[in-house]
Amino acid sequence: METMKQLSREKNKVKIVQILKDYMLVLFVILLCVVFNVINPKFLGGSNMQNLLRQTAVNAIISIGMLIPIITGGIDLSVGAVSSFAGVLVAGFLTNNGMGIWPACILVMIIGIGIGAFTGFLVTFMNIAPFIATLAVMTIIEGIKYIYCHSVSIFIVNERFMDLGSGSTLNIANPIWLMLIVAILMQLVMSKTVYGRSLYALGGNRNAARLAGINTNMMIFSSYIVSAVCTTFAGLILASRLGVGSPLAGATTVNNCIAGVVIGGGSLAGGRGKPSMVLFGAFVIGMVANFLNLMGVQSYTQKVFVGIIIILAVYASERSKSKKA
Repeated sequence: METMKQLSREKNKVKIVQILKDYMLVLFVILLCVVFNVINPKFLGGSNMQNLLRQTAVNAIISIGMLIPIITGGIDLSVGAVSSFAGVLVAGFLTNNGMGIWPACILVMIIGIGIGAFTGFLVTFMNIAPFIATLAVMTIIEGIKYIYCHSVSIFIVNERFMDLGSGSTLNIANPIWLMLIVAILMQLVMSKTVYGRSLYALGGNRNAARLAGINTNMMIFSSYIVSAVCTTFAGLILASRLGVGSPLAGATTVNNCIAGVVIGGGSLAGGRGKPSMVLFGAFVIGMVANFLNLMGVQSYTQKVFVGIIIILAVYASERSKSKKA
């Protein structure tokens, strides 16, 4: 009887430790909020938190999309170029071509899907390394973007479209709702569907996944389409919030999103990561940037902090992986 009780206590301890590991990032975010608020009481103010979440929404959506190719063992460096290209395109369609909101947005999303398909084609069917393929796509999109807008920002005058990023529902900014919807949908897809489980299996061991009957090429191909869809959608939100399609937007997106994925538990080696945790990873990056802004720290100095965070996050991720092995 005593042995059974001891085994039960051991199991409970293991469960508690596992829960703490799984939600360590959530606890860290809470701790960070407390520390930042002690240093600057404005941090947890209602208006600042709303602003923080609104600013984080775009990077969070892109990070969640980027997680999908990362789970397969790849990466998508084109997200910054694609998001700003989406903003420039929708601004041009609305302002210069006089298109309606829905046709403009749908056309931009189709173009985004095409970009993702092209990237997936380079990686899977042409066997180009994801780093090189997405770097090439980034360069191509950057060039097309500047050609399209003639290196000039395109202002948006359609107020209905601007409600997407600047409006609110139930006193909560629309980008926050959209971020939560994307996070919940992607979490359900990755945890409850055959597609999600297949991606994890592929990232964990590609040969084993192939032997299990998974079409690895098509899974990798689709992962870049998912990334492009999330990135394009985020670009529409950003253009709507700013009221302008700027070719300069998204300059630091790649760094912030990689940091968000890694902090959220995603492994650059593939096979690991949850959209829900990536949401918190992106939130950490947003919190640090917001806090440094409140403290009057220059943007260039903020990049130093983000770089340090990326190094620490990758180091912690690799340490965790080696211990499990």
